[in-house]
Amino acid sequence: MIEALVQDIRRDVRYRAEFDDLVLERMDQSLVRKGPLPEPEPGAIERLVQSAGILSLSSDTAARREAFTIASAAYELYGEALGGLADALGLIMSRLGNFPTLDFRPGLRTRPSHLPTPALLETTGRRLGNTVRASAGDLTLTDYQRLLWQDISDRRSVIATAPTSAGKSFLFQQHIAESLKVGTVRTAAFIVPTRALIGQVAASLTPVLRRAELNARVITVPVARPADGVPTVYVMTQERLQVLLSDPGFDVDVAVVDEAHLVGDGPRGIILQSVVDELLARRPDLQLLFTLPRVRNADDLARMFRIEGARVRRTDDSPVGQNIILLDVVDSVSDEVHARGWSGMLHAKDLTHILPVRLVNPDQKLVYLAWFYGRGSQSIVYGSTPARCEGLARLLSDVIDAEEDPQNDPRREQRRELSKFVSDHVHPAYDLAKTVIDGVGFHYGNMPTLVRQAVEQAFDDRVLDFMMCTSTLLQGVNLPARNIFMRKPEKGDDRPLDAVDFWNLAGRAGRLGKEFEGNVFLVDYEEWDAKPLGEGQDAEIRSAMHDQIVGGASALVAYISDREAATDGNSTLENAFSRLFRDHRLGRLDQTLERLAVPEEQRGLLREAVEDAAASIEVSDVTLAASPYLSPHRQQRLYEKLSRDLPKKGVDYYMPPHPAGDWKKTQQRLINVYRRLQVELDGVRKSEAYKRWATLSLLWMRGEGLPDLIDYAIRRDEERVAAGRAEGGRQRGRASPTLIRTVLQDVESGLRYKFVRQMTCYNSVLRQVLMETGNENAAAHIPAIPLFLEVGASSGTMLSLIDLGLSRISARLLQSRSANYDMDADTALAWLRRQDLSSSSLPAVVVREVSALMP
Repeated sequence: MIEALVQDIRRDVRYRAEFDDLVLERMDQSLVRKGPLPEPEPGAIERLVQSAGILSLSSDTAARREAFTIASAAYELYGEALGGLADALGLIMSRLGNFPTLDFRPGLRTRPSHLPTPALLETTGRRLGNTVRASAGDLTLTDYQRLLWQDISDRRSVIATAPTSAGKSFLFQQHIAESLKVGTVRTAAFIVPTRALIGQVAASLTPVLRRAELNARVITVPVARPADGVPTVYVMTQERLQVLLSDPGFDVDVAVVDEAHLVGDGPRGIILQSVVDELLARRPDLQLLFTLPRVRNADDLARMFRIEGARVRRTDDSPVGQNIILLDVVDSVSDEVHARGWSGMLHAKDLTHILPVRLVNPDQKLVYLAWFYGRGSQSIVYGSTPARCEGLARLLSDVIDAEEDPQNDPRREQRRELSKFVSDHVHPAYDLAKTVIDGVGFHYGNMPTLVRQAVEQAFDDRVLDFMMCTSTLLQGVNLPARNIFMRKPEKGDDRPLDAVDFWNLAGRAGRLGKEFEGNVFLVDYEEWDAKPLGEGQDAEIRSAMHDQIVGGASALVAYISDREAATDGNSTLENAFSRLFRDHRLGRLDQTLERLAVPEEQRGLLREAVEDAAASIEVSDVTLAASPYLSPHRQQRLYEKLSRDLPKKGVDYYMPPHPAGDWKKTQQRLINVYRRLQVELDGVRKSEAYKRWATLSLLWMRGEGLPDLIDYAIRRDEERVAAGRAEGGRQRGRASPTLIRTVLQDVESGLRYKFVRQMTCYNSVLRQVLMETGNENAAAHIPAIPLFLEVGASSGTMLSLIDLGLSRISARLLQSRSANYDMDADTALAWLRRQDLSSSSLPAVVVREVSALMP
């Protein structure tokens, strides 16, 4: 009966007209930053609020969304000016089960209620039903979260698919803390898709564990295993967790797979699926918790991993509303902007605003409109690449300089401190050090962890008003804002953002627990190459492993048969081959092919190709396990090289150097090692790029700051230009922003990814050869170059500080204050406790990070 009444209401012509008028009026209030309006004429608002009370009882997502919009818009417009509106808001939000959103406004929850007794009992009962007791304190949940909590408390594996801000990750963190507290689990893993998310998840998880009074370790780098019995949570990417899985004794009791739809993301998707497969193989009773955006085939995850009894929980409800607003500037009247709302269809009425400047250039248009409509609140401007983000930040900074007076901003000193921190720990020429002075930041994946966290914190603290962001937002980075601005958004350089990614990004508008709604501004939408508003919001989960092994079987067979295929070629093929080869060695190749539903004919071809490859590969299972996603053919080639030449030239010639040794000697030895990597693993002989990579790696591993690495790149570029001009050429130097971005990219993608993988392989193959040639003692003393590359340090003290959870920047600054460069973790922690941080000259960002570490 309720659903029939709901349909009648939503089809009513007067309801639709009054609803559209309410949305338009709220949009106008938001865009021009008006305060609450005086009491409206009686009639329309009362009818809409009464309708919302009925709509909130529906199970239809669109009807519930309209109920939310009516209640929140009416309250924002009129507040207490309209008697009973706060009570109506409370009733409607209670029926929607949206208590976290209701509770953010001071006074809304504590104010005396004037609801009739039956309605008051209803709201009180709903709140009590959605409140659960946990070790970290009582949690008042949404209806969706309450269902999830029941499932995970019953030790079920759960696949949670919901819009952004539904609170999936938050709830799973609470569950991990609760399970560790009561002792039902001893170890947990939180698998995240990017390094940028590692620090963010670890930072949000640590206080949850503390509130539960847990003496637990949060480990983000695979440095060392904690002592037995210590509750531990590993927050890592799949690649880092794979390092721990090289230990046959490693397992966990519960694993959260964040953004699990990325199992379809090419080579990294294959690694993710393989890591989850291995965790399940070691612990068949593993509790798996998957977070997903809205997807239409969530059940496929359970089938993919053969999880018995997994519960799929889906909701289309978002606890925060998003207003889609199209902004258009007509070329013929370039100082006039038209704003029109969209909610399933374009609203009939629009708003017109006259600007004080003419807008012609597309980027000028984007940043000026972001300033015009976003000032006074937190706003994100989407940029497809790091270079574009930096360019937009410079333009917006220029707009603010012209339109405002940032020198007299009360946040000036905080901004100057942030600017100095960026200048000191990235480079004085880094644009971020300049733009934050005007309240403008930018954010992308290759930025140093602590710098990125400092910018995020400044944005969250409202020290910064604007943030330029790349697609890191699509991979789960939690950086919600009041407004998001986009113009012809792309993913990378030239690929239009598809509908799924668009809606994922739009879901970042509006901050749960801070406001009812967010605004998504689409600039010049009619000019966009793709039109995501007219497409569905649901993604489809695909398995990159299945697509390659089944859909690309012929290409995979050809790759397996090519013993000269380089490790830097097609990574998807390489990872698929490596997975199948390892399964062959473990005697489970047929099981894997059967699980992937590979047709029998293709199955035979793949089996034959893998068996043929296995006949010529002598690298041991232990060695392969250390580098499970480097081509076994290339590992064999390196093995043959070392087996043949080590007895002739001796151990010292092939042993990688410890980074702390004499600079020239260490540099030359590392250059020799990197040349072997380039020849044997990359299959490249003529290039001398290995010299640059070895030198950059050595600077990084010795703990040198990013400014030193960037200065090295600048000097090399100056030498290149001078040498070219000396020969009569017209070489031009590269701009400082370009050089800085290149170094940041080299550190993240080169040193901390490619060369970590390749040096892990080199050390493992060298260890096997040393053992086979009777050099057991030397095999036990191979320097941990992969670890040094991963963390950017090689001294015992820096490694221990990073192992405790500090960033490289903090560890480097703290080490400079200690006379002991070889502290273990316990000694380093004791030393930290003795430091008086309040009287130190350490940057506030570092002090905050160290303070958060100390219980």
